[in-house]
Amino acid sequence: MSVDISYKKQSALFLILIITVFSVAEGSARIFELFFQDCRLENADSLNNLDYFSKRQICYDQQNLIYSEFPVLSLVPNQNFSTVNINSDGFRGSELKSDSTFRIFVVGGSTVFGAGLPGDEFTISSKLENNLKKQNSKIEVINAGISSITSFEELYHINEKLLNYNPDMIIIYDGVNDVFYKRLNETEPQNDESEIKEYQRYLRSPVVLYRNFILPLINTNVFDSPGDQKSTDTYDPVISEKISILWQQRMQEFCNLSIKNEFESVIIIQPALYNGKKTLSDFEELILEKNIHGEKTFEQILTKSKNLENCSLVLDYTEIFQNTPESIYFDQVHTNSLGNEIIAEKMYEDIQFLIRK
Repeated sequence: MSVDISYKKQSALFLILIITVFSVAEGSARIFELFFQDCRLENADSLNNLDYFSKRQICYDQQNLIYSEFPVLSLVPNQNFSTVNINSDGFRGSELKSDSTFRIFVVGGSTVFGAGLPGDEFTISSKLENNLKKQNSKIEVINAGISSITSFEELYHINEKLLNYNPDMIIIYDGVNDVFYKRLNETEPQNDESEIKEYQRYLRSPVVLYRNFILPLINTNVFDSPGDQKSTDTYDPVISEKISILWQQRMQEFCNLSIKNEFESVIIIQPALYNGKKTLSDFEELILEKNIHGEKTFEQILTKSKNLENCSLVLDYTEIFQNTPESIYFDQVHTNSLGNEIIAEKMYEDIQFLIRK
C-alpha cells in the first residue's frame, strides 16, 4: 500500500516539475520576445511619435504572425493582435465588403503590408481608401501585401487568388524585394499540403527556440531583409539584367491578365532610401547604406518598365520624397505613417480617373 502511495507521490511531483519547467520556459520566451528580441524600431526618429512599449508591441505582433509557405508564401487567415489583424481571407485589415463596391487590391511586400506600423489604418491601402472615399463611398482598397514576396509570388497570388474576388483594379507596388533577394530562377510552387503549426497561436517557447537558436544555425541569412541592407559596392551587371528581365516578364503577364479579365492594372516602382533624391534627415543620413547593386538594378527596372504594354498605368515613385525633408524611412526601404500618407495621396491623384463614378 505504501509503495503505491510513494509511486503516486513521485508521479505527482514529476508532473508538477514538468508543468513548472514548461511554465518557466513559456514565460521566459514571452518576456524575451516582448522586451529583449531585436526590434530595430527603437532608435528611429521617424517613429518618435511612438513610445518604447508601442514599438515593442509592433515587433511582437508582426514577428508572431503565422505564414504558410505552400504553395507560395501566404498569410494564414484569422489572426488578431493589438496592432495587426489578418481577416478571414488572409488580407491585413477588416473583412471584405460586398461585391457591389469598386474593389481595389494593392499587392506588394512588407512596404504594402505595413511593416513597423502601429495599426492597420496606417498602411498605404487604408490611407488610399480614405482618400478615394471622399469622391465615392462605394470603394474598398484591400491590403494584399505579404512581407518578403517578390514579383513571382505577386503574380501567383493574382492568378490563383485575387482574380476570384472580381477586382476592378489591382495595383502592384514593388521593386525592392526583386532587387534585394536576387531570385534568378522561376520558383516552382510547392504542392505539399500546408501544415500550419497551430501551437504558434498559443505557445511561444518552441517558436522562440527554433527562430532564434536553431534556424540561424541552419541558415545564417534567414533574417536578411531589404530594410537591413548593408553597404555594398558589389555590382554584377549580368545579375542586374536578369532580375530586371524577370520583373518585366511578370509585369507584362500581369498587364495582359488585366485585359483578359477586365480590370485596371497599375504598376508602381517604389522608392528606397538608397535610391532617390530625398533631402535626408539626420537619422536617415545615419542609417543610409550605399547600394550600387540596388541603384543600378532599379535603373534597369525603370528602363524596362517603359516597354510594358496593355497596362492602365506604369508609374515611377522612386523620387516621391524629394521635397520631403522630414524623417520618412526607419530603415533602407520601410516608411512611417507620414511616408505612407504621401504615397497614398500620390496614388489617389494618379488613379482616380480610372475609377468608375
